[in-house]
Amino acid sequence: MVKKIILVVGVLVVLSIFLSPNGFCEEDKIARAAIETFRSQTRLPSGTEILFIEKKGSPILEFYLVKLLIVLPDKEVPVAVYVDKSGEKVLLGNLFVHGENVTMKDAGPPRLKKKDMALLEMDKSLFTGAKEAKVTIVEFSNFQCPYCMDSWSKLTEILKKYPGEIKYIFKHYPFEPQGKTFDLSEIAAAAQEVSNEAFWTVHDFIFTNEGQALAALEKGGMTQQIEQMLKAKGYNVEPFRSALVTGKAKKRVQEDIAIGNSLHVTATPTKIINGDIIVGSTPEDVVERYLRK
Repeated sequence: MVKKIILVVGVLVVLSIFLSPNGFCEEDKIARAAIETFRSQTRLPSGTEILFIEKKGSPILEFYLVKLLIVLPDKEVPVAVYVDKSGEKVLLGNLFVHGENVTMKDAGPPRLKKKDMALLEMDKSLFTGAKEAKVTIVEFSNFQCPYCMDSWSKLTEILKKYPGEIKYIFKHYPFEPQGKTFDLSEIAAAAQEVSNEAFWTVHDFIFTNEGQALAALEKGGMTQQIEQMLKAKGYNVEPFRSALVTGKAKKRVQEDIAIGNSLHVTATPTKIINGDIIVGSTPEDVVERYLRK
């Protein structure tokens, strides 16, 4: 009986530590102040996670250094925030001591997020470049994005410079399940049913100023122009027509969107290079870094 009483009292003591205003909740107030202030005072993409990592003493008297982790689609960024012991005063920014950025030193560098390339269902999409390559680039792109157009222009030069070393795979990501951008993706996906070459012919054409003008037309007009172009180049357009009528092309685009959503893609272009997510245009030196690894 005595042992039971001791056990119950012990449990109550532990609970009182964690549930009382002066226990865990008081500690948590410091982390909460850091998170809420950082979120309200910085521009973050929708759905960004902010995780509490640790709290420790800081060079600023009566202030803690609170380390947070900002979880973005492509990387994890550690940041350090200074919160006073009452949890009422919060300092954002870099603290320099004797010329050294102690905030950056305590926070540490950002880390790219690795993704399992097998989750990208690469076999369902066409590629250009080398089949067995040292560097594989999977890009989520859309045909009405000027940044995607610029990204493809740069990647074309990189593919020419390093033939046999890079494999590039295009994934449709028009964001919305309908509208002009989706229509362009669906038409390009229909060309995939004709042949690999037919798809890249359409892809490259849409990413030109003349191709961008297609968006001014209705879907029927877009389809007609692409069909005429394929005919002029000697392609059999029956698989192209069939893919649009049966919905096969639409399904291909929807599958790519679903994969992008599962990766929390929030902007185009977004690339996965050998498992690393990189948002935005990719300079040549970034790709070269992967080639040197």
